[in-house]
Amino acid sequence: MIDSDLATQTDLAEIFFPAGLPGFPNERSYLLSPWGGEDSPFMMLSSTEDLDVGFVVVEPWVFYPDYNFDLDRATSERLSLAEVSDAIVVCVVTLSDKAEDATINLLGPIVINKTNHEACQAVLTSSGYDVRARLTQQQ
Repeated sequence: MIDSDLATQTDLAEIFFPAGLPGFPNERSYLLSPWGGEDSPFMMLSSTEDLDVGFVVVEPWVFYPDYNFDLDRATSERLSLAEVSDAIVVCVVTLSDKAEDATINLLGPIVINKTNHEACQAVLTSSGYDVRARLTQQQ
């Protein structure tokens, strides 16, 4: 099970998506870098091939501490993940004009092998997670 025990530890890392990302099949090489200031939990995943392609991402546990899922065996094997601790998980954030309208894609986390830097976007079809979960949960 993948949960909040994982930590993203990078200042700048090249990430490779062998199959691309949904909607961006030809963009395979990205840089993952801090975004938003020194204390920000956000990162930028920027294509190295097309400077107009980039995504704000964040570890899901920053906003959803109970987030967890089981990664299917095929994805684990494709990424050469021997242990859960070999993975970094981030989710794409969609920003809006109003901060309270920002969303996070919990249905399609990006799983990165922190040893070989290969990655893919997993789709958790039967998880009950939302592709547009509010970044700020309603009280």
